[in-house]
Parts: sequence; structure tokens; C-alpha cells
Amino acid sequence: MHYTSIENIHKVIEPLFLDDLKAELANILEIKVNKTRLSRLEEFRNKLSSLTFLDPACGSGNFLTETYISLRRLENEALRAIYDGQKMFNLDGLIKVGIHQFYGIEINDFAVTVAKTALWIAESQMMKETEEIVEHDLNFLPLKSYANITEANALRIDWADVVPKEKLSYIMGNPPFVGYSLQSKEQKANILSIYVDEKGKPYKTAGKIDYVAGWYFKASSLMHSTTIQTAFVSTNSITQGEQVASVWKPLFERFEVY
Repeated sequence: MHYTSIENIHKVIEPLFLDDLKAELANILEIKVNKTRLSRLEEFRNKLSSLTFLDPACGSGNFLTETYISLRRLENEALRAIYDGQKMFNLDGLIKVGIHQFYGIEINDFAVTVAKTALWIAESQMMKETEEIVEHDLNFLPLKSYANITEANALRIDWADVVPKEKLSYIMGNPPFVGYSLQSKEQKANILSIYVDEKGKPYKTAGKIDYVAGWYFKASSLMHSTTIQTAFVSTNSITQGEQVASVWKPLFERFEVY
């Protein structure tokens, strides 16, 4: 497990999708016609519930939980504008954003358990905030939702087996950085197994790139010919020196990266 601060998580998720969602909600709240505004708010909540996220190096789940909390806060803001202090009686389907929209891959079994627990705690926390808005107790226990955290080696598993790419909206996270001189035999083998050309042959320079490049290759493969967008925390080693051509040239050749 490795920890990413909330501040650094937001440096990734805000330009990736959160800034646009905040701006969209702000524009909706400015609509003067009440019926139109309420309709657009419901559409916005439906949009939030349709988004799906994958962290393929999720550790203890920091990226997933913070993203879930950020989306639920947007949903709560929309709910506050919709109900505006009215007493609620029919609460069926009230909360649309759920932890089932968040997927993770993690190799450490204990970290998998922590990530699942963190999402459940976040779900409970945000439900309490919703209760304050609607002035009604919401049923949380026993746990009915689920967390999609897969215990696996992210460089060996097919990410599309974790979440179908036609369903996926965003890939994000903080994959491990390990310089090629510090990589274990297993790590070198992982890179060589995926940094391959169209014939399945490893690129000549694949044995001399940072370990994090494996996540770039896997993400590019999954994103190809889709609308999926990706942002990773990453070492600057892959943007300077000899690694630039070694890491990026295969990606441009294989997946039309722009």
C-alpha cells in the first residue's frame, strides 16, 4: 500500500473530470425557470450515477473513496437545491451515486480489505450528510451495496475483466514507480509481458523503462477506440532523457496516443 494525499488526489481528479462537473452544476443552479432547473438537476444526478471509475493500483482505496465522496457531495448539493428544505416521505431511489461505480485492482490482500472497508465507511459518512438534507433517517445497515476491488497483479490481469471498457468512464490512480535498475525479476517480467508490439514481441527498450510505464501501456490499450480518459500520478523520469522514446514511442505507434 502507498498513500496519496487528498491534495494530490485532487490534482489528478479535478482536471480529469471534477472541475467540469462542478461547473456544470453551477450553471444548472443559475437557471431561473424552476421547472427547467429541477429537470436539469435530475439529469445531472443521473449523469453522476452513470460514471464508472477504475484505479488499477488502488492500494488502500484513497483515490476511489475521495472520488466517491466528491461525487456524492455534488449529488447532495443537487438534492439540496431540488428539495430546498421540504419534508421528504418517498425516499425510494433518493441516492443515485453508489460505490458499485468504483473499481480497483490491488495485489496486496490486506490492502484490498482496507479499500473495501474505506468505501463502506465513505458511503455511511455521505449518507449521514444526505439525511441532514432530507431530514429523514436512511437505512444503511445491513450493508446492501458492494465494493468492486479485485485482488490481482494489475500488469498481468486483463482490466476489461474487472470492468468492461464500454462501461468505463475514467482510469486514475498512483501506480508504483520503480526504476529499471531497481526492479525485481518479477517486475521486469511483468513489463516485458505487456510492452509488446502487434506481433506480441517485447520492444527492445522495454527492459529499461520505469515500472510505472506498464500502467500507461495497459491504460492506453484499454482506452483505444473508446471515450475513456486517464490520469495518473507519475514520476517525471518518463518525460525526460532516454525513457521518453522508450516509453512513449510504442504507445504512439500502437494506440494512436494524442
